[in-house]
Amino acid sequence: MSLEKRRESKEKQREKELEVSTFRRVDFTPLQDIKAEERELQIETDPLIEDLTEIEVDVMNIAKDILKLKRYDADFEIEVSSEAELQKFPIIEKLYAKSIAKLAYKKGYSKEEIFLAIRSLEDKSWIVTNERRTKLEILNNEKLAKILEFIKENPGIHARDEKIEEELGITRTPFLKHIMTLERFKLIRSKRIGKSLHYFLVDIPEDYDKFKVIFINPLTPKIIEEIFKEEGIAISKIGEELDVYSGTVQYHLKKLKELDLVKSVKTQKNQKIHVVNIELLKKFNEFFDEPDFSKLLNGL
Repeated sequence: MSLEKRRESKEKQREKELEVSTFRRVDFTPLQDIKAEERELQIETDPLIEDLTEIEVDVMNIAKDILKLKRYDADFEIEVSSEAELQKFPIIEKLYAKSIAKLAYKKGYSKEEIFLAIRSLEDKSWIVTNERRTKLEILNNEKLAKILEFIKENPGIHARDEKIEEELGITRTPFLKHIMTLERFKLIRSKRIGKSLHYFLVDIPEDYDKFKVIFINPLTPKIIEEIFKEEGIAISKIGEELDVYSGTVQYHLKKLKELDLVKSVKTQKNQKIHVVNIELLKKFNEFFDEPDFSKLLNGL
């Protein structure tokens, strides 16, 4: 057999050995190392992140560890508008570099795609560097999730409400600390109405904040109920029915008028009556369950 044929035969035999090898691939990377890297890149499907793209999920999975590296300054609020600006923000630069190292070859993402994914995660507050956590970690945090659910059930709540300590078992100071975190991740929003800050889920339209806050006082819907019963009812009679001073009724009625929930009109007989804005109450109950005006409205 010629030397050339022997060499060819040996090469084929070597290729065959590599193909059947359970330990190495053609690039001689141990298979267990490759599988470990693949596991590291994977993230379980979570209904909380369904609105994210695959690359955003991959980058956020890497960010979860990068954000915890205390040697990188994480206190900045400026949006990184270009790759050239990354060096100004070491922690984002580190995330960018790590994402390229882990994802560019394995997933085929370009540098530009990775950069845009980081920007998108920042824009949507899935990454908040000075919190050193991702939004997914916040949503999976038992204590923060409980506060989020509490605000959902009590829209318009303020920090001095007794319900906080009764239902959450925490005082005002830790409550406000957690509130700041939820606001940074744009999960809730605050609205100053009068002298207090009131808290709502971020997807509740701001148009109805003042309505919800005015209805926190149980007397207000009761006044509306009395007007429903009798549009021409006198303020003094409302006070008698609800066992409160006429001045108190007058105060709340004024607030209702300012919000266009109630207005005063004169009939053809020159009688003054109070009319409730039914459409606003219907709209209100599309976003808030309490107080429920459906029984009153159904009785029309």
